[in-house]
Amino acid sequence: MGHHGNARKLVLFMGCTMDLSKFIAKAIEVLSIVMPVWKSIDELHMELNAAKSMESRGQLRKLASRMFKSMPQVTQLYVNSEEDEDDGLVSALIDLYAEQLVKCESYVMVEPHAAVFKNLKQAVVRLGFDSEQICCKMPLQKLTHLYIAGDLQQTMEQLQKEYSGESAEFTQLKQLCILTPVDEKKEVSRVFTDLSFPQLSVLRINPSRKTSQLLLKSNMPSTLNKLEILTLYMGTIVLYNVSLNEANKTRLAELLDNESNFWTMADYLFGTAQLSSHAVLTLGTLPQQGSLGAKWQHLTKLEVIPAIRLQTLLELIPRLTELTELVVHDLQFDEEWELSEGYERLEILRLNYEVTETSQLVVMKLLAQLLPKLVSIEELFLPMVPHDFYAFVQEYGAKYPHIAGFAPDF
Repeated sequence: MGHHGNARKLVLFMGCTMDLSKFIAKAIEVLSIVMPVWKSIDELHMELNAAKSMESRGQLRKLASRMFKSMPQVTQLYVNSEEDEDDGLVSALIDLYAEQLVKCESYVMVEPHAAVFKNLKQAVVRLGFDSEQICCKMPLQKLTHLYIAGDLQQTMEQLQKEYSGESAEFTQLKQLCILTPVDEKKEVSRVFTDLSFPQLSVLRINPSRKTSQLLLKSNMPSTLNKLEILTLYMGTIVLYNVSLNEANKTRLAELLDNESNFWTMADYLFGTAQLSSHAVLTLGTLPQQGSLGAKWQHLTKLEVIPAIRLQTLLELIPRLTELTELVVHDLQFDEEWELSEGYERLEILRLNYEVTETSQLVVMKLLAQLLPKLVSIEELFLPMVPHDFYAFVQEYGAKYPHIAGFAPDF
């Protein structure tokens, strides 16, 4: 924090064995000994990894008031907790600091009631059951970053009421992240038509009926610097320099309507659509049917988190005709495997596997056959270098100049 007279940031970290109210009260007491009022603190960072407080909401609001009086100049508030729901302290703090906050990040569900934000530019909000109006109290024309997690329906309906007859325009918003629960039983009303994001450059969303409607009905640029689509288990898609004409936007919105469309969406985005200059896929699971990556010719980076067989991987790479980077977290070895052609584009290869005497022998055999084909390789990462690797590089470096760079410096 620096010397107490000019400290600008305060970080409070609470372990799971502590009581919330007692911890905060003790922290205020200790700080008060050093200086009664920490007027120079403008950033408050709180990690509340504790069980729910036994204090009433009224007592917690009093505690929040003591914090506000001790640190009256806070303009940036960050709160994280292992508990999903706020006991009342965080909501109370947001209410008290709202008018002066420039940045507010709350990763717990909050339900502030009196908060009116006047200067807020960056916001992370997890919506509680009674917090649907919080976005209406934000200065839409000043926001540059907005991250909302929770049910959007009521929030968007409130926005539409607030800006009845005119567009709710997020004039300066550059980055928007919307993560909403997947609830296919609820009907989605047409509440996105009057939302406008003229300066949007980064969009992060998860597949759901609501985010589908958001993409389809709201006004946003036809070109985005980054589009990120996140799922809970299947994986993550990231596209850079994305071009979304009306036809592509409509098709993508259709696929976003249901998370079960993930593999079809991957085929579309990495195949025929070719919406971006750089496309990244992180797989959290592998498809149960079909040929993996058969239509992913425009994928440039692939990260595979679940276990994958070596032969499956060797068959996959040639299908990905623009792939330059491959990361594998759990490579499983086959007794027999066979190489084909089509590995020449790979620039970065990261393979992780269980290191045993047998696996090291298999990897060395694999590299002896694969490396000569990796004519563009620049980086190779392994959990442990096989015993004969450097001898191989020294022997064949002259014949295959692209592998000579892997020779040791000593």
